Amino acid sequence: MRVLLAVLLASLLFGCSDSASNAEDQPRTLRMGVLPDQSEERLRLRYLPLVDYLEARTSLDIEFVPSSGYPELLKLFADGEIDIANFGGLTFAQAEAASGAEPLVMRDTDVAFTSCYIVRGDDPRDSIDEFAGDAFTFGPRLSTSGHLMPRHFMRLDGVIPEDLFSAVRHSDGHDETAKWVRDGEVGLGVVNCVILEALILEEQLSPGQIRVLVTTPTYGNYVWAVQPAMPADVRTELRDAFLALDARVPEERAILRALGANGYLPAGKTDFNDVRMAAAELGLIQEASAD
Repeated sequence: MRVLLAVLLASLLFGCSDSASNAEDQPRTLRMGVLPDQSEERLRLRYLPLVDYLEARTSLDIEFVPSSGYPELLKLFADGEIDIANFGGLTFAQAEAASGAEPLVMRDTDVAFTSCYIVRGDDPRDSIDEFAGDAFTFGPRLSTSGHLMPRHFMRLDGVIPEDLFSAVRHSDGHDETAKWVRDGEVGLGVVNCVILEALILEEQLSPGQIRVLVTTPTYGNYVWAVQPAMPADVRTELRDAFLALDARVPEERAILRALGANGYLPAGKTDFNDVRMAAAELGLIQEASAD
């Protein structure tokens, strides 16, 4: 009987040890969300090559989780439904205040970001003031480059859009803003300069259809941020994979080009001081925390 019990105990211990070993060998799954600043189709084309790269470079499985709008992305992060998110500066500041989001990496182009005011290619006007009385469009309300920072810089210049223009609209994304301007639905719009360049590069727009009227001063923008409870080893593995992307490697250059970057840099909280200040002026950080 003692021999039988010993055999059974050894079997149980071996089984538990084997299960634990198998569990450790299983790739950890991280859920990724991205700012829905373009159509979902365009976002998948843009980000899925990055997902494949991260899975190959790390011990992680990455699940791409789409969201229907900026507020939903913030809610998914707050509820722990996503582990890593590509936020704009404003949505990062909101996620930081509401959920303790931690900055991980940002593109080289995000350190000194700009927004572009665009008009039809055949429009002869050359200043924002000349569009007084025309319809104007921002991007989504929670867009850093499509709304917050352009409105902030307008305010510094003494311009109140609702007083200057006949109508102030908000598009669902930068690509929609560009189409509205191209098609004459609005006289003037403001977009993310990097996305505008990508739309032209991918021949979604031709250079003659749209003209950049003026660009804003620079500010910090997009950032990959992670949950505050993410284990340090996972955070390090992710960060190192992003930083290892090399534009000299053809396959990786294609990934970076699709993302509008030449490479990635470590991101810190101070990179978004200007955005926090602008968001605080409009009450947007408090507003997000109260929701």
